Amino acid sequence: MRSPWQGDGRPGDSGSQGDSGQGDAARPIAGASQAGPIPRRGTDRVERASGLVLRVLAVVLLVGAVLTAISLRGDGLAQAAPEATEKHQVTATLVEAAQMPIALDPSSSASGTLATWTGPDGSAHRESVVVIGPRPAGSTVPIWVDRAGTPSPPPVDVVQASVTAAMSGLLMLVVGGLVLYVVRAGVRARCAVVNHRRWAREWSLYEPLWSGR
Repeated sequence: MRSPWQGDGRPGDSGSQGDSGQGDAARPIAGASQAGPIPRRGTDRVERASGLVLRVLAVVLLVGAVLTAISLRGDGLAQAAPEATEKHQVTATLVEAAQMPIALDPSSSASGTLATWTGPDGSAHRESVVVIGPRPAGSTVPIWVDRAGTPSPPPVDVVQASVTAAMSGLLMLVVGGLVLYVVRAGVRARCAVVNHRRWAREWSLYEPLWSGR
């Protein structure tokens, strides 16, 4: 049975009002299909191009940092090989009490504590060596010497070469990343200034037309 409320315009009328609402919702907005894409500004193209270039440079930087670390590690290991045969660790006996050293260069005789030791070739030595921390006279300390028995820095080992290479690669990555960030920020700031000037210029032209003044 047909409801007596159907089609008479009263509340609950789903015939006329519902159909009308659906028709309005389904009706396409005039000109919506003809709207084209928003035109790109020149600064938009500059920002997009600079972003792509900086991304490529970031990848190059990452690869360069890794290759640099690998190369430095190889150089360190190549240096460690001959040093392992040329340098020897011997025991030195302090002739006098050791105080805090002024210089930390093991090959420097300008400061340090007088000590005696026997070199790899059996020769006796009496020179100043660097001792970390106070030590009484007569105590023994290990030192590194070359083939002639002269004090020298410790040889480079695998751990030292690896750490030095990793730190160098990381430093290169951080510095390069900061440079790329500054360049990116500078480009965006410059584009923002250009856009602001362009907006101000266009507003001065079209604002009177829009406001009717």
